[in-house]
Amino acid sequence: MCSHTSPPAASSDVTLRLLLLLSLAAKGWSLRVSGVLVPSVVESGSEVQLACHYEHTTDRPDPLYSVKWYKDVNQFYEYIPKRDQPVRVYPLPHIHVDEECSVGASVRLKGVTRGTSGTFRCEVMGDKPYFETDDHAANMTVVEVPLWGPEVRGGIQGTVEGAGKGEGVVDGARVRPGDVVAARCMVGHSDPPADITWTLNAASPPSNARLQRFLQTDHHGRTSQVSEVEVEVRESWLQRGALTLGCRVRVSSVYTRSVNITFIHADHPQPAGFGWFSSGTSPRTSLLLLPPLTVVTLLL
Repeated sequence: MCSHTSPPAASSDVTLRLLLLLSLAAKGWSLRVSGVLVPSVVESGSEVQLACHYEHTTDRPDPLYSVKWYKDVNQFYEYIPKRDQPVRVYPLPHIHVDEECSVGASVRLKGVTRGTSGTFRCEVMGDKPYFETDDHAANMTVVEVPLWGPEVRGGIQGTVEGAGKGEGVVDGARVRPGDVVAARCMVGHSDPPADITWTLNAASPPSNARLQRFLQTDHHGRTSQVSEVEVEVRESWLQRGALTLGCRVRVSSVYTRSVNITFIHADHPQPAGFGWFSSGTSPRTSLLLLPPLTVVTLLL
């Protein structure tokens, strides 16, 4: 089922619109493109709506003869309202027009791919006797986002018996100052490559942390983007009884995912300051960290 949202007018100011039309008329122009609606960044596989807006002077009801859409220099769509079949689509690699949902100067593309990226240009032509033309273009980039992840794994090299030894990088793992946390954040293939960043209590890792980035392929042929961090736990990070390690993955402006792992101070199994009224925590997180008896009291 096709749904169309009317785009905003080129100008909400009636005076400015009138001045524009009077200016066109003074120059002998009866038809001009006022703008195109082309999303700058979209996900691969999605549907995309393209819209072309034009202005015309009032001395002629509607001087439009045709609207044409191009990807780079190649035409893929044409609309001629006076023709028996107004819409005509021309085959072009990586361009799939949904003809049922394309009306007039508005075109819907389906199943866009990385190869769909490029410059999209709308050209309008006026009817006889002048056949004036005008156009406007905008760029669109299609990105391939990861199909899985992020996943965080790793281990802790403990310095004290019972604190960190043999524990993995999982929620609730116990650490003490001096322990070494080695974590790996993995995410699926993307194009362009993902930006993977680490945080420790929402701050960037210290300058002496070991960071590396690489690609790997597992025995199933699955390619992963990997970022590793190795850092020694500091006392200041555990002042509230817990340390949060975060991995954030971002691909362009359309994809952002994050994973947070909370470590518990070995000497403070209940992190001090984590409660309903502590800053920077949500009630849900606080409930998970409070002892069962306190939870029951709060709920009652």
